[in-house]
Amino acid sequence: MEENEITITKEQFDNLLKLSGIEVTADTGEGAQSLVSRALIMLEQKLNFFSFPMSFFAAEVINVLIVDDTELSIYQLSTMLEKIGMNVYVARSKEEAIAEFKKKNFDFLVLDLYLPDYSDGFDLIREANRIRNDEGRDFKVIAVSGTDNPQIVQDAYKLGIDEFISKAPKWHEKILMFISNAANKITSDEFSRFYVNDNICALSLYKVNNEKYVDNIIKEVNANVLTGKANIIFNMEHIKIFSDAYANLFSEVYKVASSKEGLFVLVKPCEDVVKALEYVFLTEAIPVFETIEEAVEYIEMNNINF
Repeated sequence: MEENEITITKEQFDNLLKLSGIEVTADTGEGAQSLVSRALIMLEQKLNFFSFPMSFFAAEVINVLIVDDTELSIYQLSTMLEKIGMNVYVARSKEEAIAEFKKKNFDFLVLDLYLPDYSDGFDLIREANRIRNDEGRDFKVIAVSGTDNPQIVQDAYKLGIDEFISKAPKWHEKILMFISNAANKITSDEFSRFYVNDNICALSLYKVNNEKYVDNIIKEVNANVLTGKANIIFNMEHIKIFSDAYANLFSEVYKVASSKEGLFVLVKPCEDVVKALEYVFLTEAIPVFETIEEAVEYIEMNNINF
């Protein structure tokens, strides 16, 4: 073996290709050494892709705890976050993570669900929520995983995570975007609001996974409709998982908007949301659009108040 040669296992090789985003097919015809070199180059490009100015993030220093048992994932994510000025701390098990929480306050907890089993990740989420509730500490919980099991993802949301991000290509960039949005968001945990004009209120939803959040969103809609903004847009792009148990959100908002001759539309709903509309028989009643601009144009063309 040459002095500078590094040996990796097949599992590490497969993970390296997955993280880099390289897809290998039977007819690729590329050798393993070439693939490793190309994967490392692509990972380096990912780590150096940042064009975000520092003002893109909150002015104060952000403390992030990464909990993962995969060294490559730790290196990739920690390097990315440190490059834009965040303080990064690392734990490789739920026990190490709990010990870190006893020593320091964090703004974000980023954990792989499988540590090594998803039950370990669930235990850490429960402990994180206990710390938030009992000790009054304010931080966001981001779960990441390569799992394609929707039930595990749904259960993680029920336990109280703020975001789930699949370990697919560009997963680390999605974490960065979530942290930047959360660090700069000055509205409620459930939604942010802006007024398109005197007749349209747009809400970007962030949390709809329990009754409290749903009630708060409905109250916000009521307040706006009663003050003259009868047309409601829900931007759903941040909602990745949705349970039919909360489908009443759409029927309630539809009734409130309709009572004042307003329109209720959705932007970028996930598949679960579309199914929920079917569950409450509102598929034909609530239009769906890809952009807020399209939604606004539709309202202005179809509402009698314009």
